[in-house]
Amino acid sequence: MGQIGNLFQLLALFAGLAAFGLYIYSMQAKSKSYNKMADWFLIAQAVGISLASVVLIYALATGYYKMEYVAQYTDRALPMIYKISGWWAGQAGSLLFWGWLVAVLALIELFRIKNYELKHRSVVLAVSALTATFFLVLTVFVTNPFSELDFFPQDGMGMNPLLQNPGMLYHPPTLFLGYVGFTIVVGHSLGALICREISSSWAVDTRKWTIITWIFLTIGIVLGGEWAYVELGWGGYWAWDPVENASLLPWLVSTAFFHSIIIYERKEKLKIWSHALILLTFEMTLLATFITRSGVLDSVHSFGKSSLGYFFIVFMVSTTAIFLFYLFKMLKPLSQSEGTEFNFTSREGIFFVGNWLFVGLTLVILIGTMMPVFSGIFLADKITVGIPYYNKVTAPFFLMVLFASGFAPLLNYGNTESSVIIKKVLPSLAAGVAVMTGMFVYGLTNPLAMVLAGVTTFSMVTIIIQAASTIKRGGTKVLVTNRRFYGGLIVHIGVVLMAYGIIASSFYNDQADKVVAPGESFSFHGYTLQVGDIGFVKRENYTSAYAPVGVYKDGKKLFTLGPERRFYEKNEEAFAEVAISSSLKGDLYLILSSYSKNENYVGIQAVYQPLISWIWIGCVLMCVGGLYGISGRKKQNV
Repeated sequence: MGQIGNLFQLLALFAGLAAFGLYIYSMQAKSKSYNKMADWFLIAQAVGISLASVVLIYALATGYYKMEYVAQYTDRALPMIYKISGWWAGQAGSLLFWGWLVAVLALIELFRIKNYELKHRSVVLAVSALTATFFLVLTVFVTNPFSELDFFPQDGMGMNPLLQNPGMLYHPPTLFLGYVGFTIVVGHSLGALICREISSSWAVDTRKWTIITWIFLTIGIVLGGEWAYVELGWGGYWAWDPVENASLLPWLVSTAFFHSIIIYERKEKLKIWSHALILLTFEMTLLATFITRSGVLDSVHSFGKSSLGYFFIVFMVSTTAIFLFYLFKMLKPLSQSEGTEFNFTSREGIFFVGNWLFVGLTLVILIGTMMPVFSGIFLADKITVGIPYYNKVTAPFFLMVLFASGFAPLLNYGNTESSVIIKKVLPSLAAGVAVMTGMFVYGLTNPLAMVLAGVTTFSMVTIIIQAASTIKRGGTKVLVTNRRFYGGLIVHIGVVLMAYGIIASSFYNDQADKVVAPGESFSFHGYTLQVGDIGFVKRENYTSAYAPVGVYKDGKKLFTLGPERRFYEKNEEAFAEVAISSSLKGDLYLILSSYSKNENYVGIQAVYQPLISWIWIGCVLMCVGGLYGISGRKKQNV
């Protein structure tokens, strides 16, 4: 079976190389026949890698343990849904999955742009074919998911218990889609440069690609945080881990990019910025994969050390050099066509400032993340920065981004009179000051939290006022006729809700560790928690020890939570399974930290996370706003 899968991916590899070469040749020769031939090879690549993926999935599902990858990540007791998710659970499988996604998206784009100008079309598809081929090179020659053992094991080693969570089913695929989609957009950007196109047509045409990809990336990151929150058993959702940071980097620069292309389209400015930002986004997706899979940085989420890093470095440097070569050739035409003046009392001026803020935030996070690598080159001992570094260096940037997101809607394109700005900004400023004052009165006196909450409120009120004023002028029909504008407002409302959730849960959470005898109670954050005796239950591939905890308030029982410790087969370590009661006000989060039947005690760690559900709700609103903003828009032709 391994030989069949390997044959399919080899065919996909050679088909991708042929497609890439034929697209390049068809551009030079201006040959439609060679371009058509390249299309067929691109289709063959997608078919080949799809068949290889089917073979891998079948091997995982049926327990073909002679295939080393299957033996590493599954066993007989593993539920079927997790056996299938083994496709992206390991290094080799996830790289095949990534390559498959690129090939499938390239196939979609092949038919979408079938009537486009030959040269531009060829560049877009050549970029996709080359990227998919790169991942196939890795799975064929470096880490092959179809390698077979010299013997046939009776059973596999099983999946890491931390991966046996519903998050495994949706977090990696959505995150990968959030990476892969930018391959199409960077292809169009390069196509515009090679075709010496200075208009915004490429950016307008790929707007849906950009937004949908950004939505998947947003979902992937937030679902990763939610997975960590419910699975790792420490009460938080973001620890500034290198792999967490790696996923955030492309999100930051892609957010800057789609703000930039708005100005590119509307005002014919930020053209060079837009091209540079999509290149940076694409390279950051590769860097994120490099950080996760090269083993250069230690992380609970990363794979072991491997030679993959060298291949990623070569590919990143090569693709950057090619892109910059054509960008430099177009610097003069692009700069001359957009002018150099920026009025910072205009919306485009604030967007320009926002670009710098996002890039600056990306840079300080990147420096902190890669510090062990950079310091290891020059020093005997590697330097690693921790959570305090990230909190200190990112807080000013987040503060300014929140302020800019609230200030920008107050401004017009072109110029806004200072008197108009003052008139518009006063209600929002008053609301921000009122929230800060209220926090101080109620004893929530952390200075940074107060300022962040004040600025977040400023942004929220600005959005509400802007929405109300436009509806007042144009009636409710503008909600439908101007979906792009209101979609953007919904996205920003989601950002604000997430900000409130992050502020509250970061600065005002509560925690207690208690060791009690079964039947005893303790007070925590206004609740009375009565701990029951330890119980045991046998599941399909693990045994669970759980403690029922009755939750009371004002003498009335509200519900019972059951935090667990799970003992998986073939794994000696106990894994915590938390119990959570969620509400808009906050989450009660319980961990079974220890227990002893012989010594008659139960250890419970209780955590209260205020407003944390607002983070998940904010993410949903961001995605809804993005989809609403691109809905009902007529197709743009280029």
